[in-house]
Amino acid sequence: MKTLPDELKTPLCELLLSVADDKLMLGQRNSDWTGLGPILEEDIAFSSLAQDDLAHASALYELVAELTGDDANRLAYGRAPAEYRCAQLVELSDGFDWAVAITRQFLCDHFELLRLGRLAHSEFEPLRLLAVRLLAEERLALGHADSWVARLGRGGRDAKDRMQAAVTRLSGLAVGLFEPSVGIERLEQAGVYPRGERDMFERWASSVEETLERAGLAWDGPRLDPDRPGGRRGQRSAAFGELHDEMTEVYRVEPHARW
Repeated sequence: MKTLPDELKTPLCELLLSVADDKLMLGQRNSDWTGLGPILEEDIAFSSLAQDDLAHASALYELVAELTGDDANRLAYGRAPAEYRCAQLVELSDGFDWAVAITRQFLCDHFELLRLGRLAHSEFEPLRLLAVRLLAEERLALGHADSWVARLGRGGRDAKDRMQAAVTRLSGLAVGLFEPSVGIERLEQAGVYPRGERDMFERWASSVEETLERAGLAWDGPRLDPDRPGGRRGQRSAAFGELHDEMTEVYRVEPHARW
């Protein structure tokens, strides 16, 4: 379909905002590493990946704006905290701990590959075409994250211990990525967000565990709790306020500026 039925616009925008907001916050957090990467090549690579996430977010906000008549800049920078739909994991400050930054990216990339994979088979053509393009770049990001997990997990004792601590700390928060957006069942039934042959959470947990095992790291298999309200339903973490203030500073000064 090239035109979306009116009754599906609100649930689709909820879903698209969850994708865009995840990428916006993750891009913002990872851009803090610009100039501070552990090695020069990684400084460039991680900054580039952060730019990719911000660009993906921008493209998704544009699609939401087309569906709603809203403004993409306002969607990105003009909403109140409770209106954002990102998972709390991406709001977290990594405290410039490289193990935490890589682990968060790794967990998010494995999830995003599956989410974009579903969107890349959407019956809604504009969304499908966009998701196919984003999915190709997401695969590169996932390969980068996996390689760092292996590198640090198989490294010296300090690197391995820090990675294991990061995995243990973030695994529970990562479950929040799977919190369903409002109205997602209607999108699944209409084929706008088609289900896969296997449960998405099980596929994610399996791929994460397999990669961690190869790196010599333990995975405790967190449990999914879709009824627990979190970031998808506007529940913000303590870390969000400072991030939101910094991120929206320019927009608040000049909300009608065009770049």
